[in-house]
Amino acid sequence: MLTCLVLEILLSAEDTLGSQTREWDGRIRTALDNLNKSYEERTKKIEEEVFARLPLDKRRLRSEAAEITLNKAMDGFLHSLTREKLLLILNRELSGRLRSWAGNREGIVLKAVVRYSNLSLSEVEVMLEKAPFNGEWDINEDTAIYEYPAISISTPTMKINATVETAAAAQLMRHRAELSASLLGEEVLND
Repeated sequence: MLTCLVLEILLSAEDTLGSQTREWDGRIRTALDNLNKSYEERTKKIEEEVFARLPLDKRRLRSEAAEITLNKAMDGFLHSLTREKLLLILNRELSGRLRSWAGNREGIVLKAVVRYSNLSLSEVEVMLEKAPFNGEWDINEDTAIYEYPAISISTPTMKINATVETAAAAQLMRHRAELSASLLGEEVLND
């Protein structure tokens, strides 16, 4: 009888262990399924984000390449110009800036400090003779070195900087679409 009781206890314990094992197996399967589902959802979300960014990244890289190409082309063009043409560009830039500033100041005589770089004193003097400015000049060479001719004029009320680079950058901005299509093809305009 004791054997039967022990056998019954053992069978009951075995049933309890089997039941708990099946319960834990179910919990483990549920937890693994939830982890797999969560992993798949996160992977899908990350893939969607990556693939959504790809066209933007591609356009950004093409835009950067186009910008580099345009700047190199402009730099090559500027390097190909004669000294006279570079001075003409600078003179137009300076005159345009002075004309827009001086329009409201007719009759007022001012003293201006002129700083120049990559120019000779005689080139500066010729440029200033043509400038629409009613005043006296205090001319000094600038210690900053520019690749192309540059000039700045300062009075107590204004400062004008004129450089070949700024004139070229303005032209590049004004004619960007036309230059891009010419250098890189019409499809670049659709970016």
